[in-house]
Amino acid sequence: MESEFTFSDTSVIAIYAKNGLMKTSLAKTFKKIQDEKRDEIRDEIFDIQGEVKITIDGQGITNKDVFVIKSFEASYQSTNLADLLVDESIKEKIAEVLKLKSDLLKDLEKASGLKIKRVQQGKNIRELESEIIEDFNLDGSSILLGLELIQGRIDIDCSEIKYSDIFDNTTLGYIKKKGFQENIKEFCKTSNEIYERHGFLKKGIFSLSELKNVEKSLKDNGFFVNDNLVKLFGEEEIHTAEDFSGVVKRIEQEIKQSKAFTDIEKDLKTAKGGVLRRVIENNPDIVQHLKESKLKDLRRQLWLSYIKDSTTFSNLKDKWNSLRHEIGGIDPENTRWGEALRIFEERFTVPYKMQIANGASAVMGEDVPQVEFVFTRNGRQQTVSRGELESKDTLSQGEKRSLYLLNIIFDIEKMKKDLAGTDKEVLLIVDDIADSFDYKNKYAIVEYLYEMANCKNFKLIILSHNFDFYRTVTSRFGLPRCARLHAELDNGEVILREEYYQNNPIDHWKDNMTLTHVVALIPAVRNLIEYTKGKDNEDYSELTKLLHSKRETSGITFQSLKDIYERNLGRSDFININIDTPIVEAIYEGAERITIENSLLEYKIILAIAIRHKAEEYMKRKLEEYSGQISWGRRGSENGSSQEFLNQLEAQKNQTRSLSDAFKQTACDNDTVKVIDLVIILIPEYMHLNYFSVLSFC
Repeated sequence: MESEFTFSDTSVIAIYAKNGLMKTSLAKTFKKIQDEKRDEIRDEIFDIQGEVKITIDGQGITNKDVFVIKSFEASYQSTNLADLLVDESIKEKIAEVLKLKSDLLKDLEKASGLKIKRVQQGKNIRELESEIIEDFNLDGSSILLGLELIQGRIDIDCSEIKYSDIFDNTTLGYIKKKGFQENIKEFCKTSNEIYERHGFLKKGIFSLSELKNVEKSLKDNGFFVNDNLVKLFGEEEIHTAEDFSGVVKRIEQEIKQSKAFTDIEKDLKTAKGGVLRRVIENNPDIVQHLKESKLKDLRRQLWLSYIKDSTTFSNLKDKWNSLRHEIGGIDPENTRWGEALRIFEERFTVPYKMQIANGASAVMGEDVPQVEFVFTRNGRQQTVSRGELESKDTLSQGEKRSLYLLNIIFDIEKMKKDLAGTDKEVLLIVDDIADSFDYKNKYAIVEYLYEMANCKNFKLIILSHNFDFYRTVTSRFGLPRCARLHAELDNGEVILREEYYQNNPIDHWKDNMTLTHVVALIPAVRNLIEYTKGKDNEDYSELTKLLHSKRETSGITFQSLKDIYERNLGRSDFININIDTPIVEAIYEGAERITIENSLLEYKIILAIAIRHKAEEYMKRKLEEYSGQISWGRRGSENGSSQEFLNQLEAQKNQTRSLSDAFKQTACDNDTVKVIDLVIILIPEYMHLNYFSVLSFC
């Protein structure tokens, strides 16, 4: 397909194309460009690389220039909800908090040995943050929502110990072994005895870890100047940092020389236990925290040790506490999200209301907004998630499409927000968006498309196989002829032609009664008589004889048709028509002159009438030659010779169908049957035209 779309006089171009012609392929091509997957544009059946060249004002199209709205995508969820929830005034504050959080996680990654993210089964998993959330029993999926809960008394300084060295699955396996846990009991008993020998220590209050904290603090703060000293109960005076360090090392040595400690070390002499062994050797006071009952607390002790002197953590808490109050004051109903939702709820009929379940984390952009659906019945409310809604499969196809459309509205509103105040234009490809909607919702879509068309940043190409929708769009938008296009196949190439009839062609035919137009009016006038006077009317019967091969058909002339039109249309000013000419004869002659270039509706009608007459005449002739028995009537209730069948044929409600059923009982070949079946399928739509349906064939 090669075509040029001009938007100088319009912001919308509508294309009508029958199913299977070009709509989906065109939309998919633009979608590949939008998704930056040009190399995947190909004939998916024959796996042939596609050749695509699309330019906008002479420049190659980019993914930022196009947005495709598919007909339907069941699981589609907009990725723009968070942006629609955020007020521009707090965006910078959010960015600052997220930067501090990112810096904190990097510090904790280095201290803990855990990864901020790791790949598991091809997916990115947030490892470090998930561990903190679980260890402190935080709600949600972000530490921000529970920063105030990440606190507590530090019983042992673990800042030099990596979380991953202890809480690795293999290491935990060693720790939880029965023998190891029994050795820890013995170790704790021995530690108590050592504490009792040193009167300045007291289990659970001032143990070895607290003593080491005091030593480090005094040393770091230069306490031992000007003869400052420390007097420990039961010990000599300590005058230097080295002396204090000696006291600590002496107690550690006593612990390490105990049998319980030695047994623990022996337990860890394998290669896999080596990591934990080194941890214990460098931090002997941690052993008592390896009791299975204390492991949960040890996890917290590790995190608290990492952040106890972290200015990043302190700044993050301060900034977050200030920001969270602003976020808490955000009413989703007063955001762009709420505005988009109102657009939807005011126009589309669905059985639910919607709300955001995780407002704070969604506003921060840390989580995808979790939309909940609230159903109300007899005063009762039931809230379900998107996943539950899909698994229950309770929505109708129309309601599912409405939900899809809502997410598209979110995307469009986000684009409006981003493009506001700029001259940037985006091409929207709208592919059969109104398919499967009821009458009310279909027109709601038209109104929303109209609003989109009035946005100076949007240009629309609307594709549809539904002529009613296409006609509604073109008329309500007041599109010029150059923006009303019909897709046709010409020698294997898709071409786009401007719409010939912008108004009802019947009016044009009545005003210009040439032979072609007079014949084309036959189905419409017949339907008009059926609606106004009934099928028993003589004029209705006469016109029916022109649409089927009946006994009297060949004798009907244009004089008879002229009289019928005068009675029912009040018009009979035929142009250059010999009124004595048999109509069927003129139909055949006209059909012979039709070429592929004659694509107007009037030519299609003449060709359809001629095809039906030829098909019926052919079947009648073959039945007359057939000498066997024929079954006809309801479920073959009647039987007789082919001539008996033909004698009662004109009494049948559907003459072509009855002929076909009888014809198939003769010695006919499959190829002929296939042609007859096509006549039955395709021709009737040109025989039942009225003022409203006629436009879809233009």
